[in-house]
Amino acid sequence: MELKHAKPRVMLNPPPAEMGGTNAIVWGRAKQYYVAEFLGPLSIKTVVRGSAMWQTREAERLVDSGGYLVLNAGRAYSLTVDAQETVETFCLFFRNGSVEDVLRVESSDPAQLLDAPFAGVQASSSGNGEARVEFFEALHRHDRVVSPHVRTMYARVKEGKATQAWLEDQFFAVAKGLQSVRVNSHRQARRIPAKKLSTKIELYRRLLLGRDYLDSFSGGETRLDRVASEACLSPYHFHRLFREVFGETPNKYLQRRRLANARQLLRSTDRTITEICLEIGFDSMTSFSALFRRIYGCSPRQCRSSLQK
Repeated sequence: MELKHAKPRVMLNPPPAEMGGTNAIVWGRAKQYYVAEFLGPLSIKTVVRGSAMWQTREAERLVDSGGYLVLNAGRAYSLTVDAQETVETFCLFFRNGSVEDVLRVESSDPAQLLDAPFAGVQASSSGNGEARVEFFEALHRHDRVVSPHVRTMYARVKEGKATQAWLEDQFFAVAKGLQSVRVNSHRQARRIPAKKLSTKIELYRRLLLGRDYLDSFSGGETRLDRVASEACLSPYHFHRLFREVFGETPNKYLQRRRLANARQLLRSTDRTITEICLEIGFDSMTSFSALFRRIYGCSPRQCRSSLQK
């Protein structure tokens, strides 16, 4: 039973002062929008339509409908929406301490939880920075552990069918999904050939900066030396570590991302194939079509026809 005057368990588009005190969803639509230096709790940024740029002190990251961005609590960021068509964003903001509690429970022995059921929870809930869990801030392609919950939340909120109790359950489910993402990230970091764990973590963080740059600016000229510079690594060091950790070279990754973007544009827009070819960063229509056929087994034109059936 919902209490009449109880504070909502999950707030929709709350004032900034409420952020961190409760779970919240910020759902917006705009062609032009700008927020400068916002300091908030742990959050997940998603874009339903179009794309938006989130900027921190370290990097600019473009989020589109193909993935999501995780930003840590206490991270100051700016948001820029500047488009000819309406951009729709759907972002989750976690109550301080809630994700820490989920990760603590998921990774602790039941006996420890019984002896100290609230260990670390009060500190992280107070927002004073103690016992705070840090994630690798990075773009993530849509996955099977976080994205389905976010998509379902969006659909229910849009339809007006999301109850407070159900939304609270979904925030727990997303937090548990983030635990899996965090574990996988640390597993990847351990592939880096360095003796100290702290060195592995720092090099992995820099690799993510380079990969995020490739994702965010894939349509432009992305020379390896520029990408490596964004990661504060030499070109060959970045190239070698990228291949060892992600299983392909930066150039192969960029090529794959561009072709995936092309496939999405073929599916969701009526732009000509030539326009799409140039937009995703290819200069030659011939090489674009040949690579597309090699990856997807059909030409761009055949792909568009099959997707529109």
